[in-house]
Amino acid sequence: MSEANATQRMAVSGESDSESKFVAEARGHELVMDDPEGMGGDDAGAMPVEYLLAAWSGCLNATVRATAPDFDLDVEGVAVEVAGEFNPRKHLGRDGDPRAGYQGVEASVDVDFAGDVDDEALAEFTAAVEERCPVSDNLANETATDVTLRQE
Repeated sequence: MSEANATQRMAVSGESDSESKFVAEARGHELVMDDPEGMGGDDAGAMPVEYLLAAWSGCLNATVRATAPDFDLDVEGVAVEVAGEFNPRKHLGRDGDPRAGYQGVEASVDVDFAGDVDDEALAEFTAAVEERCPVSDNLANETATDVTLRQE
């Protein structure tokens, strides 16, 4: 990994494999996305909005573990559950409201610490994890997007 204070450009690319299936590649790792059968897909992978939740859960895990030493905490295990309310009407062109993305998301992170952590220290640690998690930051704050469609 590059220097901690250097900006890193992350990139993912991919192609559609069918009407609903999309196969992306990130650093040599394949990510398969598809709709469930009830939505016209073959259920060959998680939906993109589910990958967003998975990204958040993985990022929370990594951030808990990266932040713990700064608080002199020893983490023995982390379990994360995330969920969000999503209404596909706008995505499917059936309604202009509500917005196309999640209406809200929430995470429950169970951390197995090696010792006891008092409530005040846990609150400070939680705030630091939420502040330092890149995916949390992208979910909580507006991120500029720029989409270019090109004809092949």
